[in-house]
Amino acid sequence: MRIINNKGVCDPHVHIFNGRAYMFTTHDRGPGQPIFRMDDWRIFSSDDLLNWRLEYTLRPEDTFLGKCEECYATDAAERNGKYYMYFSHQQYCIGVAVSDSPGGPYRDALGKPLIPKGMVDTACYDPTVFIDDDENKTPYIMFGFTCIGKKYYIAKLNEDMISLAEPPRPVDVTPNWDSDACWITKHNGLYYLNTHEARIATSDNVYGPYTYHKKFMKDHTVDHGTFFTYHNQTYFTYGIPENLGDEKIDPYYRTTKIVYAHFKDGGDIAVDEFIKIHGVGHYDASWEEIKGEWFFAASDGVYKRENEEGFELAGIKNGSYLYYPNIANMRQNETLILRAGKVSDTPVGVEIREGSPFGAVLGCAVITNSEYTDIKTELENAYGSHGLCFVFRNGEACFDGFKFEKVRP
Repeated sequence: MRIINNKGVCDPHVHIFNGRAYMFTTHDRGPGQPIFRMDDWRIFSSDDLLNWRLEYTLRPEDTFLGKCEECYATDAAERNGKYYMYFSHQQYCIGVAVSDSPGGPYRDALGKPLIPKGMVDTACYDPTVFIDDDENKTPYIMFGFTCIGKKYYIAKLNEDMISLAEPPRPVDVTPNWDSDACWITKHNGLYYLNTHEARIATSDNVYGPYTYHKKFMKDHTVDHGTFFTYHNQTYFTYGIPENLGDEKIDPYYRTTKIVYAHFKDGGDIAVDEFIKIHGVGHYDASWEEIKGEWFFAASDGVYKRENEEGFELAGIKNGSYLYYPNIANMRQNETLILRAGKVSDTPVGVEIREGSPFGAVLGCAVITNSEYTDIKTELENAYGSHGLCFVFRNGEACFDGFKFEKVRP
């Protein structure tokens, strides 16, 4: 499902600041352009990933660039209470702006490029700023493209976030790909580098070398994709043509999609074909199943674990919760069927609450079997859309998902 339709939202980079999702984007001018025409950069924010609010527009004439129509990809980072927005001018250079608020306003921090044209042997654009999870939360900037024998480059940033702590170093990807739009994320100590078409490479060192795995998802196009984590859930967001499905696709007017992303053993990543169509953050009681790994929020300690059938949720202990908002078309007093199993010797209670871990109790269930079992429980709910929060009491459990009993004809 697409978000923010018909506004040319593309090259999405999402960061979580102060408990809210902020999406830093480029801006395709409109349909029917002969090439990429991008007049500014925009910031949107959301607390549910469904409804997005325009926070700020950074115009090139408010930076050292002056007026231009080649406002290429942007990224952002926070440091010491300041927010930094990194922007590129076509394939020429990268600048940086600073603000006291993630939603702006931003001002040019240097009055000149941070990464000027010709600094290194690659086109200087499409920045990604990665904050490592080491003791110093070391910041890095990566940029460039790998076409015609070129490479990405990476450099450590200083504490001020507007200067380089070292000369940029080339990044090796084996076998190499021809692309730009680099992005880095980290999971379980492994660095993931990705680019267009959902191509992924991994390394145990942020500088590389990176080993190419494969494309982890397929679509008509997967344009400039990035990862983010929100409420312990991992997402992948990417661009597609706004008029995807028409006979003649317009590649220069794009929109954005978001899907859940699941890390597999061995460095691969999986996404759900079903969610590619329906989108994240909402559900329907008529679906054949709502998989456990599609949660919108989970308490600390809960994690997705690969199994023979896909993924399951583990690390569920006393007080753990899982939240699934916006479940549409729930009948009054629904019959809910949980699929779960206990890990502990004792049974595990499940409270089904309205809207949050502290909401009204709509029903209760007990997990008594170690093997996955369908557990039926009757809810006391009104007709319509509800957010269901599963709160686990006593013992430990694994969770596979849930569904609603179908009405017999």
